[in-house]
Amino acid sequence: MKGTIDFNYDADNDIVIATPHWKIESKEDCVIWYNQWVDYISQFNRKMDAIMILNDFYVKASYAVDWGQYRVKIINEYTRFSYRVNQNLTTGIFIKNSGIRYNASTNEANSLDAAIEAILKDRKEEGIS
Repeated sequence: MKGTIDFNYDADNDIVIATPHWKIESKEDCVIWYNQWVDYISQFNRKMDAIMILNDFYVKASYAVDWGQYRVKIINEYTRFSYRVNQNLTTGIFIKNSGIRYNASTNEANSLDAAIEAILKDRKEEGIS
């Protein structure tokens, strides 16, 4: 397999934590990466709050638009609140671009703990317990 995503479910906080180990370098990579997300997150049968740890994630510039379209589908169809941690500068730009273009979350946090705190705060502000 070209790349994998380590998914963990934090049951105490009801948050999916995803750590992708990917180098997106083709349209096929975008599809495989997307399907890994869908296969995991669809088991919950509802939109989930998610944190993406991006230490080992890279998108080749020539596939940034393709990848961004798949990213937005995940964010808008499968997540409620989402945060990214440790994205590199280039990936961060691609995330912001697709977020602006397709109206999807681009939230960032400095650490996993900060991302969890931010999601809990977002829930509280929205009246979700």
